[in-house]
Amino acid sequence: MQQRIRLYLVRHCDVANPHGVLYGYLPGFGLSAKGLSQAESLGQRLGGQPVRVIRTSPLERARQTTSIIARHLDNPEVVVDDDLVEARFGLYLQGIRYAEVPWRRPLWWVHMVYPGLLRRDERVGAMAGRVERSLERLLESVGDGTGVCVSHGDPIQAFWITYLHRHPWALHHLQCAKGGLLALDYESGKLVKVTYVPPQVAAAPPAADPSKV
Repeated sequence: MQQRIRLYLVRHCDVANPHGVLYGYLPGFGLSAKGLSQAESLGQRLGGQPVRVIRTSPLERARQTTSIIARHLDNPEVVVDDDLVEARFGLYLQGIRYAEVPWRRPLWWVHMVYPGLLRRDERVGAMAGRVERSLERLLESVGDGTGVCVSHGDPIQAFWITYLHRHPWALHHLQCAKGGLLALDYESGKLVKVTYVPPQVAAAPPAADPSKV
């Protein structure tokens, strides 16, 4: 009989960023109110499942997403994993506003046309490979349960387009939104299906009925 296991590859939730700065690896960028609600929704979605391990990027927004998800679970092991960190090109872009990118970070144009071509950029295959390493470690550690990896947009999309056998330039054409996830189905250790689940916001609790207060 084939062993079937489902893992989840989650993108961190929405970030509090009122000045529209590219935050890359910078500290001090935690989740927004929307992001907190997205993380609660993820926790609710995963709460009924036997999640044994969560592996997370070391960056603040991913670790905060992880901590909220973990509160809904039965004491999962949490492992910080550098293989899940943001794309290396984020170091070049970080610290400026989105609108300023085209002239203050002109190599962005090359990155958008063909990710990984520049020496300071990270090859799409390399990003996909480190995400896959983390998933393999997760697969080995969850037994007959399940597990979660929390990462960032470009590494997740690199893994996704590699699974679909798409070219590197497709990196930005296939979007895993903040707070979204890929559900990964494995049979006997082999990935056989990837399903994208868009982000959701946790439902607000019902308003109190004044007649019963």
